[in-house]
Amino acid sequence: MSDTRARILGEAMRLFGELGYTATTIAKIEEAAGLSPGSGALYKHFRSKKDILSVGLRERIRKKDALTTLLGTEAPAPAAPPATLTTPRALLRAVAKSGLERLAYERDVNRILVQDLAAFPELLEEFRTAEVARNHAALTQLLQTHSTPNSPQPDWSAVAAILQDALSHYWLMADIYGGTHPTGVTEDAYLDTLTDLALGLAGVPASAAS
Repeated sequence: MSDTRARILGEAMRLFGELGYTATTIAKIEEAAGLSPGSGALYKHFRSKKDILSVGLRERIRKKDALTTLLGTEAPAPAAPPATLTTPRALLRAVAKSGLERLAYERDVNRILVQDLAAFPELLEEFRTAEVARNHAALTQLLQTHSTPNSPQPDWSAVAAILQDALSHYWLMADIYGGTHPTGVTEDAYLDTLTDLALGLAGVPASAAS
């Protein structure tokens, strides 16, 4: 990808997240990317504003990071989790923290998802499949793996969905309020408690979890 194309893509996704898709004009994208606004220079690199959105969304959801490593969703061969994550608690806490970090660096995509993506059902479905459903399936498997054998088993798919939603909602509320959750609950406290709740449902004894 050329420097100009990458700059257009990055600035467009930022503007989509900050201003909304509809309010972001081609001229605004060109100006933000250092091109002459209204010149049409953007069209040398992208067919349309929707084309930019599609490419930007796919670039972000394909990005590999700590979360994809921990959940094993990288292809074809995910890296093993770090050797320091030898206990269920350490692993689940790391997954939760990495989930919040992914939400943070995908801030613009998440804002677009909330504000605008319903207008593009094919992109909304692509995001659901490639991001939400993929991570949900991997988290469900992780919870099942660390559950205590012969203990009453909850619906791990539902538990994974609750954990995903909890992380997303915490990030969203903090984003709305300028980076700090409106309740005053810190990120560390939230992650610790969420991890303990998950381990409790998994029936993992405290001695084994820590």
